Amino acid sequence: MASWHIALHLIKRTMGSRRGMIMNVLLPAVILAAITGLLSGMDREKATILIVNADGGAFGRELIAALQKEYSFELDVNQTLSEEELKRAVLERQTDAAIYIPEDYTRSMLNGTSVQPILYRMDEQLWNASLAATLNAEASRLATTGGLARTDAGEPDAALLEALLTAQEKPAVTPVRAGMQTGEIISNPLMLGLILMFLMLLLNQTIGFIMEDRENRTMARMYTAPLRSLDIALGNFAGSVMIGTLQMAILLGISYFVFDFAPALSFGELLLVLEFFLLAALGVVSAVAGAVRNRSQLAQLNLLIIMPTCMIGGCFFPTSLMPEAIQKLANFTPQKWALQALDLLAGGEPPSEVLMPLAILLLIAALLLAFGAVVLRPSQPSK
Repeated sequence: MASWHIALHLIKRTMGSRRGMIMNVLLPAVILAAITGLLSGMDREKATILIVNADGGAFGRELIAALQKEYSFELDVNQTLSEEELKRAVLERQTDAAIYIPEDYTRSMLNGTSVQPILYRMDEQLWNASLAATLNAEASRLATTGGLARTDAGEPDAALLEALLTAQEKPAVTPVRAGMQTGEIISNPLMLGLILMFLMLLLNQTIGFIMEDRENRTMARMYTAPLRSLDIALGNFAGSVMIGTLQMAILLGISYFVFDFAPALSFGELLLVLEFFLLAALGVVSAVAGAVRNRSQLAQLNLLIIMPTCMIGGCFFPTSLMPEAIQKLANFTPQKWALQALDLLAGGEPPSEVLMPLAILLLIAALLLAFGAVVLRPSQPSK
């Protein structure tokens, strides 16, 4: 019961007034939700690719069909434009890029002559570099198919070609269980990483109130009351968790239902994983708070810890792309395990598969919160 009163007191100090509710809870959550929604909306915009197929053969149609499977591109197939008109459309910014499939493309490929579709673009960016790589890969695949479709006499076999193309549309697959690589499955991994980072930064506020109590000797008076040290620590941490949960609910609610944030996860799944991460992040921030003497030092030291751990933990790019030594170091960050849990859920894994990363987050929270409860005591010098 004593812990409950301490938690309520911390909540009242944080958002007990109208100004506190707006400045400490609503405004940070709304700003972060707006950033998340706007950036994720930009990610959902597909590049428009104008295509002119002057070939009319099977390989031209097959190339267009392969590109249509690329979810990141919006294709506009136009059979009436000339190649010059196609280039002009790119120069006048009427399309993001253009592809010209030459005449006799299919016949040349079947005769063993490698012909590349022509890609027109104003400048080289990540998305059109990906498009160029896709075109090269498809051209190589079609060239191999053309070689297989030729008879011993070197003539193309139309029936065999049709059979090969049909078989490639429905390739035989075998189920293989592969290890999850953080950031490979979930959509908008950067947005989720930013949410994790900002949640850790928001915790500075509530922990700052605890630091203020220690500086002003308010905590020392609490320890002279007939209260157990455990009750005081649990009360402070429970209040921080409740405030963080409210901020998360506001953030996700606005992101999902106002800005149409779509991270391939349900609202409940994301909230559950973030709740476990919140506990672990609170442990990190409280442990850091025990190593400093005032609130200004806490803010500075947290920035030196939060940003690097977010980078190592995969908030900005997948940990699978990092050197092996960094990947091992990432195992000690809560961000890595939160993103792995999100990967598993977004990849369609059953909830039982998510238990291990969630349990690791709980273990990190228990260890660091216990450490924070010991060091965040009035015996710590305040100046």
